[in-house]
Amino acid sequence: MKLDKVGIWSEIKLDIIREYANAYTKIMKKKAWCKGYVYIDAFAGAGINVSRKTGEFIPGSPLNALEIENLFTEYHYIDIDREKTEALRTLVGGHPNIQVYEGDCNEILIKNIFPSLAYRSRKRALCILDPYGLHLNWETILSATRLETVEIFLNFPLMDINRNVLHQDLLSADPDQIERMNIFCGTEEWKRVLYVRQMGLFGVDSQIKIGDNVKLGKWFKEERLERAAGFKFVSDPVLMRNSKGGPLYFLFFASHNETGKKIVTDIFNKYRKYL
Repeated sequence: MKLDKVGIWSEIKLDIIREYANAYTKIMKKKAWCKGYVYIDAFAGAGINVSRKTGEFIPGSPLNALEIENLFTEYHYIDIDREKTEALRTLVGGHPNIQVYEGDCNEILIKNIFPSLAYRSRKRALCILDPYGLHLNWETILSATRLETVEIFLNFPLMDINRNVLHQDLLSADPDQIERMNIFCGTEEWKRVLYVRQMGLFGVDSQIKIGDNVKLGKWFKEERLERAAGFKFVSDPVLMRNSKGGPLYFLFFASHNETGKKIVTDIFNKYRKYL
């Protein structure tokens, strides 16, 4: 199996999540009422990657979460790729508190995992939503926030969006790609935020792009995660860039817990200088 190659931006992301996971489990371990603290990785991959810079093996997010001081009480790893889930099972085999799922995370989260995290369960969860592109449904995000027990790190995939959806004239984009964006955001409102309708020569209609990544990120934070989804505390995202400075994705954190936001904001601010 060909392993994914990752850049420094992915290594920083792993450091951010590991640092927060360490703080999270340290806090939850002291809560007498808590019946379990759960780690969920919805796009887990094979569990190990290769550094673009050095060629060395790098633990992926599933193994990353097992390198913290206080382990979670449960781990749920999901990937749609059979080869990756088989490799992951080999890597984590024998660990009694890990379940690996093969399939679409949008279905598995809603049907198999989130039901066990109802508020009355007295469990809490940290869910990593790190899609390879526009492969996440808005309904999945809503299902997480409705529980009020789940915090999320969310990859908002700018590279996929800019390449396939946000053409200078939106009417030139593939309708199927536009629909993927609608499903991810749960609305078509992004069009109003980023585009203006213009009438060109000979009465030809067009939708011209007037917004940028910053405007899109601000809208998604305020109008979707905070207002529409109802997350009470959403950190200003980190913009991850490639080695040439091109935007790859926004890394968001959203929670119903103010302490979580404070901790993540400090962590984000520490790493911004490297991005």
